Amino acid sequence: MSTRVKSRSHGISLTTATICIVFVVFAALVATKLYDLQLQRDRLTAESESLAMQEQALKDELHNIEANRNLLDDSAYVENVARQQLDMVYPGEVIFRVNGK
Repeated sequence: MSTRVKSRSHGISLTTATICIVFVVFAALVATKLYDLQLQRDRLTAESESLAMQEQALKDELHNIEANRNLLDDSAYVENVARQQLDMVYPGEVIFRVNGK
């Protein structure tokens, strides 16, 4: 009687190899998606900070406009601007200019 010796392979089975390959591909896809999400989060954070700075600048500008609007209601301010910047005078007033060097 001949005895056959079963040869035993010490490698991995096809099923195990397939599962490992699927796992590696899945891990690569998940890693790629996480990286894309991180980039998107960083971009949105930077955009949010930029918008917050723009909002503050617009609030400051609005505050200045409201302050200037209140000055226009002040007749002394309006008269001062008219006299100094626009050289306006009341009827009958005479202006003397002295050129000094």
